[in-house]
Amino acid sequence: MMRGLLTLLTLVSVVFFPWPLAALLAILSASLEPLVPLAAGLLADTLYYAPQAQAFPVFTLYGLLCTIIAFFVRSRFRTSIMRE
Repeated sequence: MMRGLLTLLTLVSVVFFPWPLAALLAILSASLEPLVPLAAGLLADTLYYAPQAQAFPVFTLYGLLCTIIAFFVRSRFRTSIMRE
């Protein structure tokens, strides 16, 4: 339930809130769902695309970087000595 709510809140924040808050929510939600920052970046680039502004989809690239880091950190936590 928490994962879905945090994912929905992150994607809604891309539309309604300033980008620093949306980025913070995407980073926080990456600990539970690693693909959320990538989805938020794709949504932000799709909504706010201007052909003359940038050559690269910046938000998508940042989301991809955050997703890769989240997968790496998550795999390290799962192989740790301490278990639940």
